[in-house]
Formats: sequence, structure tokens, C-alpha cells
Amino acid sequence: MLTQELSQTTSDSVVPNAPAPSFAASSGPSQPPSSDAISIPAPASVPGIEPGTPLTLHDRFTLETHTTFNPGAFAVPAAEAGITMAHPPDHFPREWSDGPGAFGRIYGATFARHTTGGLSHFAVAAVFREDPRYYPSASTNPVARFIHVLAFTVIDRSDSGRRTLAISNLSGSLAGGFVGMTFYPDGFNDTTHALQRSSLELANFAGHNLTAEFSPEITRILHKFHFPDHLADAFLPPDRKIAQSQP
Repeated sequence: MLTQELSQTTSDSVVPNAPAPSFAASSGPSQPPSSDAISIPAPASVPGIEPGTPLTLHDRFTLETHTTFNPGAFAVPAAEAGITMAHPPDHFPREWSDGPGAFGRIYGATFARHTTGGLSHFAVAAVFREDPRYYPSASTNPVARFIHVLAFTVIDRSDSGRRTLAISNLSGSLAGGFVGMTFYPDGFNDTTHALQRSSLELANFAGHNLTAEFSPEITRILHKFHFPDHLADAFLPPDRKIAQSQP
């Protein structure tokens, strides 16, 4: 024991004030990911939300309001209303298919569907601990990216990063479809038409994912037409991707 202490003292005197090794640049040997771990890029941030961080209830509400009430959310119902008036369903009442009043009714009904779907999505995602952000494909193949968009509409991520059934998307779609039963005219306020509107709302969730997935390409196109960045940001989904590479 005395010999060891003398040896330690000699060693300390030879190298005085030796700096402690720094581990800031390295976290040691990487641990193999568990079977549930998913390596995916972080989604873009919205005000007050850092990419890749766990979401608080306030963060979730901020993200949802930016998604549900951005300028694009007001433009899409207008487009749908115009298409419906150009090709009205059979037996659609005249007050719902002709004139400014008809446009206003259809616009209001469509906006109510989107809003109900979005807020229901927010609530269910919070209850079931789903991550409401869209996580893009790591592939550069357009077909693979498109398949990822469709798959992510029904299978998304939990807060822990696990794959999970997108209960929030499905619930939001059903809520958005069935809310119309309270104000659509007779003949269009039944379960069959409600399910049809639910399918449209699920397609709306897929459209959000599609826009988020291909937002880099969309941004480049907008830049070619000298579209202002702040205006492009207002129309593109707030959780669009910010990098192609894996983190």
C-alpha cells in the first residue's frame, strides 16, 4: 500500500495540473438502437417550438393553430367550394349550388369540416400521446417519398418515437365528416355522406403530409417565380422538413 501511494505521488509530481479529459466532443461508443427506435429527421419549428424537442400541451396547441388557421387553411375551402359549385352533386338544393350565398354556405361548411378535424386531431393526439408533427422520408426517391406520405397518414409516431396507429388523424377525419350532419341540407346529412366527407378530410391530412414532404421542391419553384419567402412560409405547413439528411 505504501509503495502504491509513493508511486501515485511521483506520478502527480511529474505531470502537475494535468487537464481532465473532455467528453464534450464525444459521447463514447454509440449504443445500438432498440427495436422501437426510429432514426428520422426533425421537423421544422414554429414560434416557440424547437425542432426535435418533446411537445408540451402549449406547443401542441401552437402547432395546431398554425396549421388550422394559416392562410392556406382559408384558401383550400375556397377552392373546394368553387369545385363543388362547378360540379354540384345530384339533387343539391339551389341555395347550395347557385350564387354568392351558395358559395358562402359551401365555404363555411368546408371550413367547419377542416377546423373540426384539426382541433379533434389536436385533442386526440394529446390524449394518446401522439407526436402531431410530420416526419419526412429519408429517401430521395420520389416514389418512396410519396408512399411514405400515404403511410404516415395512417401510421405515425408516438411521443417516444414508436410507430403507432394514427388515431388522431382517423378521429379528426370522422369528427370533420360528421359535424356536417348538423348543417347540411336534407339528403346530405346522413351517415353515408358523413363518411364521404370523412374520407375527404383524411385526404386533407394526406395533402398536408404531401406538402410538407415536398416543401423543398415547392420552395424552389416559388423562388423561381420570385414568391416572397415570408408569404411562402405562411402557406407551407409549419412542421415541414428542414433537412434531407438524417440527424
